[in-house]
Amino acid sequence: MSQTFARGFVNYLQSMDGERGKLATLRKGLIDNQAQATWPLLNRFLDFDNSYQIKVLQTIGGLFAHHPVNTNSGNFGSLCCQLLSPEEKQKITDGESGPISRHFQYALAANGAEIFPRVRRLVLRAKKDEIPVNYIQLADDLLGWQSYKKDRIKLSWGREFWKVNLVPEDEKSESEAETHD
Repeated sequence: MSQTFARGFVNYLQSMDGERGKLATLRKGLIDNQAQATWPLLNRFLDFDNSYQIKVLQTIGGLFAHHPVNTNSGNFGSLCCQLLSPEEKQKITDGESGPISRHFQYALAANGAEIFPRVRRLVLRAKKDEIPVNYIQLADDLLGWQSYKKDRIKLSWGREFWKVNLVPEDEKSESEAETHD
């Protein structure tokens, strides 16, 4: 699968914006015993021989139906970084963790289909905070999660999430100057 596939899929989801019935059906993709209700809407993208791919598309479709605010920048790590409160950012800078960082690390530790509820929790939190989601990148990353790409995806997410721990160069030089005085 490629980002082209993910882009086509998300464009298809965006074409349903405002169609309440279709969005309600897509939300069923997040409910295990109702997920098959999404098949008529998603069948042009589904590989019925690949249950993992079906779960990815149902999850992305369901999340989009709940929170259709899309962006073309960032990844899941940058999304989670935006969820951090100033207090939690300070905790991370001090080498501690808070609720969002624990949930993010829990997502990073996921194997296979364990990733879906962990991502779902944080994306629905983004809805609450009105933070846009890069659904194209998220779909592409989740499609690659069960492959050799997983470690690269985790590193990419981590790099974006822990940017909070980086001190801007201007602040570093000022604090170093103060310690040398």
